Amino acid sequence: MKIFFKSLRRVSIVIGTLFLFSNCSSRIPNFWDLRDVQSLDTKIMNTKQWLKTENSNYKYLHKVMKNELKYYKENDLKVFRDLAKEMKSINKALENIKSYLNKQIKLATKIKKRPSLAVFNSKNKQKKKVGLFARRKNKGSIGNKSERALKIINSLQNNSSVILENQSNYNESIDRLNTLFAKKKRRLVFIRIQINEWDQQLKDLMHDRERLIPTLNSFNLILSEALFKSSESGYAKNIIDLSKSIERYNDEMDRFESYVKNIESIAGKEVKGLVYIINAGDEKKYEKKYKKELSKYQNILKEVTKLINSI
Repeated sequence: MKIFFKSLRRVSIVIGTLFLFSNCSSRIPNFWDLRDVQSLDTKIMNTKQWLKTENSNYKYLHKVMKNELKYYKENDLKVFRDLAKEMKSINKALENIKSYLNKQIKLATKIKKRPSLAVFNSKNKQKKKVGLFARRKNKGSIGNKSERALKIINSLQNNSSVILENQSNYNESIDRLNTLFAKKKRRLVFIRIQINEWDQQLKDLMHDRERLIPTLNSFNLILSEALFKSSESGYAKNIIDLSKSIERYNDEMDRFESYVKNIESIAGKEVKGLVYIINAGDEKKYEKKYKKELSKYQNILKEVTKLINSI
């Protein structure tokens, strides 16, 4: 009888696991894609870094929101309640992520200490790895696992689902805060988020700059030939002038790239934090400089192409 109940219990775990596999396709967010211990470690490390960054952002947000909450509590109770609700939601999301991340860390430690549990399929048995929770024809491999391994799999899945859900809740609350302040014609600025967008803009521009390298190499050959023939000729002088202009432009682009790489520190010092609220039409000095230098960088790329084509 004991064997019967033990088998029944194990079957119920397998059915529960498969039920989760078949039903999670309609849930957003889903869960971590895990193929081995390394992929689990990577997800944990990435989530740790995300949590560290967002805890820091929340610290600065909490600081600037003190005055805002005080103001709206005295002047607009509805806005106060809406703002307080989102702040509470953000704090709760971060606490939940921390809690369930710790659970994942403990499970990862257990898996490493007990390789005999065979939570992940071995490389020898599967040439092509599939996700631990993959919705494929891997039901047989799930059914072959021990009861303890199945419990760990369920826990890994559920914990990761909760983490992703709370990350989504966190981002939605930030978006709602932005919307609330936008209605009041104000901007809630997270400098790190802003810089991430600017970094992508810069990467695109740097890619365009790299595409000019073959053209610049050809120009340098023309410059060398002109100097070799005669540095006093009108043609050579024109080439030299162009070379000086290109060199100056390169220096300006280098300065802008360096500025963007160090902008978090620059902006942080200016606003005395990494989150701030400002009137919708206003800009900080670092923002004005970025836009000005960005436009200059874009124009330089066009100008360098024109200069070389004018030869």
